[in-house]
Amino acid sequence: MPFSSITFIFLFLPISLILFYILPYRGWRNAVLVFTSLVFFAWSDPTHIHVLFISILINYLWGLLIGKAKARNAEITAKTQMWIGVALNLLLLGLYKYTGFFLNTLEAIFPIKINYTQWALPLGISFFTFSGISYILDVYNQVNAPEKNLIRFSSYLIMFPKLLQGPITRFIQIKEELVNPKFFPLGIMQGARRFIGGLAKKVILADSLALATNKVFSSNFNEIGAGVAWFGLFAYTFQIYLDFSGYTDMAIGIGQMLGFQLPENFNFPYISRSISEFWRRWHITLGAWFRTYLFIPLEFARKREKFLRQQSNLLIVFLLTGLWHGASWNFVIWGAYYGVILAIEASGFGKTLKKTAPFFQHVYSLILIMLGWVFFQITDIHEWGSFLGALFGTHGWRNAVTFRSLNILFYIPFLIPGLLFSLPFMHKLGARVKEKGGKALLVLDIVYILLFLFTLTFILSKGFTTFMYAEF
Repeated sequence: MPFSSITFIFLFLPISLILFYILPYRGWRNAVLVFTSLVFFAWSDPTHIHVLFISILINYLWGLLIGKAKARNAEITAKTQMWIGVALNLLLLGLYKYTGFFLNTLEAIFPIKINYTQWALPLGISFFTFSGISYILDVYNQVNAPEKNLIRFSSYLIMFPKLLQGPITRFIQIKEELVNPKFFPLGIMQGARRFIGGLAKKVILADSLALATNKVFSSNFNEIGAGVAWFGLFAYTFQIYLDFSGYTDMAIGIGQMLGFQLPENFNFPYISRSISEFWRRWHITLGAWFRTYLFIPLEFARKREKFLRQQSNLLIVFLLTGLWHGASWNFVIWGAYYGVILAIEASGFGKTLKKTAPFFQHVYSLILIMLGWVFFQITDIHEWGSFLGALFGTHGWRNAVTFRSLNILFYIPFLIPGLLFSLPFMHKLGARVKEKGGKALLVLDIVYILLFLFTLTFILSKGFTTFMYAEF
């Protein structure tokens, strides 16, 4: 049940909000949140509902075990329980996501044949297992005490706004709202605006650009010219941002309607002046997770090492970042690609880059980001050479496959609003109107209502598509 479906917008979400707010006791509200989250998940992926229960029980019970050991000052026991809890989360993730990848790699290395059928991937498993691991580690590090209320803990782990695609949220970030849920009429209005904006980005822009990018990337790359190749890459660059940030906007908006302030996940990443800055702006909660729970511990553990310590730690982190995105070598190489660039920037190039003109910094960043999307989008590594060749003109500016033959001329105008919503201009304009209030805010709300109605016409005429990051 995607957020952009009619069922969710006019049935599931209104019923969930009504049930959440008509109940007088805070404990009941958390129970409603757990129930609606289970219904939300089961609607789309009923065969894996047991995986949610397993994840809840693992993290709840091991949080309590670690907390008891800490209370007794039994540090060795606490550390042991912490590692067991983390291992169980990784085992759950690995069984469903990486078993086939691991066995296929063994078959490629050794002369063996393994008969194995890859299990279907539960929706959102990469997100809720990382939330579970963060909880286990935060309890061990005494960032927060273990949550003894099972319903309250469950509402944190499987809260439906963030369940399938994040943002990856730490327990400490929403604990107060879970303990003392409150009704904020203003929050509902703010959340509705954020939801509508995200819905429009997804349905009108990302889904429209997806129709064009699918045609380009499903073509024979040896038959496309540089013009079509660059259009496909530009369209995909905007599509993936508008799709994923659109989901995040909707998730944060729903959270605001329910009285929760979920963390931001994007900060206009395409205005970055370096790849280091890009990863501070793109998928912020994933970057924060790896920085908090992997990079900083690695830096501390290897603090006596001086030679290329930071660079090698960055490479490790981004190899795992790539693997987190998918059990495929193209994602591993995509992660390594960014790890190498970040290591180079950390070695002194980043300081040199800052001394150049801002225009050059933007061009440098955008070109590397877009080339990175080639490795991300094209899963068949053998196709990379043909597409990169098309980008750099080895097949000419035009070839057998053209804009007209692909029937994608209609989608070229969508790049303009895609660019506008990838820049801070529209966000700053909306923020000024909200600050001003009065008639300006009334006009803005009318614009939001019209945008919502216009978006509904797209959904009714073309249907809805799943979000891109749902597969990760």
